[in-house]
Amino acid sequence: MSVLNTIYTIAMILTGGNDLSDSNILKRTYYILLFMGLAIGILFDILFYNKTTGISYPIFITSLLLVLFISLLISGASINKKALILIVPILALSAVSGIYSNMVLLVLNYILIPILIIALSALILNINKAHWSDLRFIADIIKRIFVPFGNILKPFTTFFGMLSFDTGDKRKTVALKVFIGVIISIPLLAIIIWLLSSADIVFKNLFINIPFWTMFKHILIVLPISVYLFSFIFSIFKAKESNTGMVYGRIEWKSFIDPTILLTVLTLLNIVYIIFAVIQFRYLFGGDAFMVPSSFSYAEYARRGFFELIVVTIINFGILFLSITFVKKENKRANNIIRSFLSALVIFTFILLISAFYRMILYEMAYGFTYLRIFVQAFMILLFLLFIINLVYIWYSRMPIISAYILCSLILFVSLNFANVDVIIARNNINRYHSTGEIDTYYLESLSYDAIPIIGELLDGQDEDIAAQIRNYFERKKKILEEQNSWQGINLSKIKAQRIINKYID
Repeated sequence: MSVLNTIYTIAMILTGGNDLSDSNILKRTYYILLFMGLAIGILFDILFYNKTTGISYPIFITSLLLVLFISLLISGASINKKALILIVPILALSAVSGIYSNMVLLVLNYILIPILIIALSALILNINKAHWSDLRFIADIIKRIFVPFGNILKPFTTFFGMLSFDTGDKRKTVALKVFIGVIISIPLLAIIIWLLSSADIVFKNLFINIPFWTMFKHILIVLPISVYLFSFIFSIFKAKESNTGMVYGRIEWKSFIDPTILLTVLTLLNIVYIIFAVIQFRYLFGGDAFMVPSSFSYAEYARRGFFELIVVTIINFGILFLSITFVKKENKRANNIIRSFLSALVIFTFILLISAFYRMILYEMAYGFTYLRIFVQAFMILLFLLFIINLVYIWYSRMPIISAYILCSLILFVSLNFANVDVIIARNNINRYHSTGEIDTYYLESLSYDAIPIIGELLDGQDEDIAAQIRNYFERKKKILEEQNSWQGINLSKIKAQRIINKYID
């Protein structure tokens, strides 16, 4: 908290150190926010315009969070400290852009991080109408995206309001107004001089070395970012003034599932799953020691039915969720029987997931590792964890199950980002090549820079055709890396890749 205290001290100096209830100080707060918004717009232009994304992304996200917290501290608003935990996944996921190069996860991060920042802005000021574990919280997030457009003129009225702002020092006031005049003149001069240059060749020669069109393009980038950021923060302040906390109450689900009907369904399902479990332990997990149908080899038998098992698992998840939520509560004995049958359903679902996971492993051993297969396995692990949460909730209904779902999913997703999926794929495919002699080098070339240190091992092998193909691949990547020389695109995986490529390619 010492960092936040330092920021608060700076903010108080900027605002004059007075009580923000004073209207003059409130104006200063908006003026500071205006300049911080402009700074973020300029930073966005510097970091991303015609640049490769790398270390620039965590720098931008960190700066964005810093502006948000400085604005909150200047405003004197009370902060929900529990919401600060969201900073951890936001910063962790943004850091991935400077460490790894997996485009699938990076794109997902570019979608998820803004959502987490919007959720943070709502939770930290308690302006959300629904609890964060409530599905209606999605409406709060969507609202926070579009509400700023209703305040889109506020940064302009604030900017022109500076014309009448009195600093108490005549010279400072004049200097401020001159500065505002220069700011207003820049885009106007860029447009007018560009148009006049097109109209008169002699006039154009006077300004031929001044890139007015380039300046105008940068303004078109900076201005929308700055205006939206100011409007976004202003809108959450405005929402705080008119909102005292959550409005929506807890959803009271109406129970409509009859316990007898549910027990009948669960009994029949569990009987089927018992038979399936016996077959799995006898034929699948037992391997070649047991006889399989004559029309299949063991490998063919083991690889079949993976996606069907995943669908059944998802169906079981739906049955379990509906049963937990909507079953009528009659008496303790009946409730305990239902809990026992639901627990059995969870246990049998574990067997389904283990069977599906094992089949996927065998499938990968036969056909190789890919993004889709690894991500599907990660999804199965998530389902396994969610069913554990369900099992706990069956016997301890006070547990906030939706909150547990969200936290578990977020933790797993962050972990997946740092698992280095490309290295896992490349390593396992090369190990498979050493044992089977089969490898899809074209798929290896589709992996990100993360995999290059592992792929480089193929250049030390005895297969000259594969080595020649990898060498050509490295030569192409070397040209691309040499062209990406801006500091904004600094990425640890690219640095490692370039070092490995330079080792093999002169």
